[in-house]
Amino acid sequence: MTDAAGSQAAGAASSRPLVAGVVADVPDVVITEAAALAAQLGSTIVFATVEPLRYSISTLPDGSVLSMPLDPDVADTQEETFDPDLVARIRSLVPDASPEFVARAGDPAIELARLAEERDARAIAVGTRKPGFRASLEEFLAGSIAVSLAHNQARPVIVIPVAHTVEGHDPARRAPSSDAS
Repeated sequence: MTDAAGSQAAGAASSRPLVAGVVADVPDVVITEAAALAAQLGSTIVFATVEPLRYSISTLPDGSVLSMPLDPDVADTQEETFDPDLVARIRSLVPDASPEFVARAGDPAIELARLAEERDARAIAVGTRKPGFRASLEEFLAGSIAVSLAHNQARPVIVIPVAHTVEGHDPARRAPSSDAS
């Protein structure tokens, strides 16, 4: 490969973002690992939230969406917005990243796949659910977003485990060695 072709390929790679699905109470490790993966891929990162109790009715020229609640008795059209507290948290956790923030409404797996297709994303990253009975029940009733993504679209799906990090301990991560030898 020539130098020109190599730099052109690198430029093309960096224009294909990593889409990371997040929610308000997402563990920090999902944010930091997704940003680190994007940086290692030479990609930008798009953090996306999806409101599952609403559905999209229109996409505005700026890419934002208007949504309606699933409850047919409520006629509440609104523009979906990314939680400003989550934006601040993400920016504090990954200050060197220049993330984009996108809010959608509908089935999270469908909307994340749709966003990845629109952006020609390299991959989609999601975290596993926090351990516990409630999370297991939610997954049983609603299904796993990661599994749905893996089965229903063609992009790579990166699943970031959170089970060991919820309590602040992740045995898979090694602390920096204090030995300088």
